[in-house]
Amino acid sequence: MLWRLFSKAKAIPDRSHYRSAPSRSDGVGVQMVSGDGLPVSGRLIDMSAGGAAIEFDEGVEKDLVLGAVRTITFSSLNSSPLRVESIVRSLPTPEEPNRYGFQFVDEVELDREQHAGFLRLFNRRRDRRARPGLDERLGGKIIVHGVSYDVSLHDISMGGACIRVPSDLGLAVGSEFEFRVLIPRSSHKIVCLAEVKSVSADAMGTRVGVATTVVQGSDTKRNLDRAQAALADYIERRVTDMERYNSAFE
Repeated sequence: MLWRLFSKAKAIPDRSHYRSAPSRSDGVGVQMVSGDGLPVSGRLIDMSAGGAAIEFDEGVEKDLVLGAVRTITFSSLNSSPLRVESIVRSLPTPEEPNRYGFQFVDEVELDREQHAGFLRLFNRRRDRRARPGLDERLGGKIIVHGVSYDVSLHDISMGGACIRVPSDLGLAVGSEFEFRVLIPRSSHKIVCLAEVKSVSADAMGTRVGVATTVVQGSDTKRNLDRAQAALADYIERRVTDMERYNSAFE
């Protein structure tokens, strides 16, 4: 059986949520309630579904110690205020003398209408996802029930992908199969165990969202490390290009 052939030990450690930096058009403000109950305004550096980085002027050093729990309120011209209980996880450094890192105590629930101004910033995926450029094809191969299929990818991250598959393949949530991705502009490929997390149809066919785990025995450790580094470089390059494109229209 498939699960006997692959180890599900992750090749890379879990990453924290990818953090999004607010743009001027987001118009997001931030305020913290200090230990004595007074509001203190700050400057939002970045945020995600898991936490935020905030800069405060001098005078909060004694209040914001590691492990301190504070209520942070995010405000936006386009949304109702959002109050989040947060714990201090990182302190200022010589390079960033006013920056504090916060982790949200509980999962933040966003209402699509009331909190529309925060949806872009609260990126809930743990890994950044990259789409191929208009002039390139991101391809791969899947092996289902012993049959190999060439597929194209809608997007990819270090821990998952969205794959376009034949409509008659009949994959369901929970299905597992071998997935091989060819990394653009390199000679590297990565062999993964893919577990189906979602199945949807659009005008171009069937899209399958999968979580991926690198198969450790598929190549030498040196080659696997090089392949994963090449994939990380590709994702970084494409995400940077996507953000540059999006910022041009903000």
